[in-house]
Amino acid sequence: MALENKIDPAQASARLATWWASKTAGAENVRVTNTHVPGAGGLSNETVLFQVTWVADGVEHTQGMVARVQPSGPGVFRDYNLRKEATVIKALGDHTPVPAPKIYFYEEDPSILGAPFLVMERVDGRIPADDPPFTTAGWVLDLSEEQRSLLWDNSINALAQIHNADWRALGLESLDTAEQGSGLDAQLALWKSIFEWAAEGEPNPTIESAFAWLYENKPADEGQKVLNWGDARVGNLIFSDDLAVAAVLDWEMVALASRELELGWWLFLQRHHTEGIGVPLPAGIPDAAQTIARYEEITGHTVKNIDYYETLAGTRLAIIMVRAAHMMIDAGLLPPEAPMAISNPASQLVAKMLGLPAPSGTAVSFIGNR
Repeated sequence: MALENKIDPAQASARLATWWASKTAGAENVRVTNTHVPGAGGLSNETVLFQVTWVADGVEHTQGMVARVQPSGPGVFRDYNLRKEATVIKALGDHTPVPAPKIYFYEEDPSILGAPFLVMERVDGRIPADDPPFTTAGWVLDLSEEQRSLLWDNSINALAQIHNADWRALGLESLDTAEQGSGLDAQLALWKSIFEWAAEGEPNPTIESAFAWLYENKPADEGQKVLNWGDARVGNLIFSDDLAVAAVLDWEMVALASRELELGWWLFLQRHHTEGIGVPLPAGIPDAAQTIARYEEITGHTVKNIDYYETLAGTRLAIIMVRAAHMMIDAGLLPPEAPMAISNPASQLVAKMLGLPAPSGTAVSFIGNR
């Protein structure tokens, strides 16, 4: 899922050094080095990796940093709120066992990196890849079956820690509004409006039918609202050498909703990277039933209506693929006639799950399109 980043590393280094000095009390001799802007990033926020060194009270400090920069132009999401992300990550990192990276600053001034950004510590470790998917290549497949089981168990524990966080005690009541997608009704309304924006007037029979099903089959009781990470998947976790979760990343879709909303996303993304692209689940990684059983064991929560929430997750991902397709066509990464907005692994899976006609055209994914 790659569009070219536009931030110039040399320019970013100079501006970040001046900016850091202005933000850090008593900082002298500030140097920003090893600045790296990935040549191709996600269709969402841009990333700047850098090392900052400064002297304060005669002591030299050096820290690896990550700047997460809001897109300066069109993005895969309609709305961005890095201040909200920074607030949630900081609250979790300061007051809970959730392995959240340390937040240093949130900056609204676009003159530094071209758009608002947040700066957090750079956490060492490895991340399961999306392109190519970790289910087809990479370090996860090099692990033993037992190690993959441990990696997944640690992931589910991290997910449970997020859900067990007391969002009221953390001062996150601002998330509890319909505009922020709090609760199932708000989530449905939010994603319906995102779809209308992303589709740009183009029909999409699979997503339209999925919404009809979601409204008709809405659970009577959605249960307690908990803090949802939003983009809960193994590809948004950094793992240390012992396979512990070192950091939970990517909080763009953070919301207050049921545990099942989050679990549905986790399960669908796992389905997407296996059944969706025609590869088996690697040995040692628990299947959906095993994942649910382990989550219930850890939390004491009985999971309900998970098929509904996995369908909702698939619909949400299919909507993201509509937007991604339009962006990639506009960027020249796909030909104008590419059927990705209609036919992609997410929409194909949703159609299969609901017994709908398969979307027309060969399934096209962002994976491998660079």
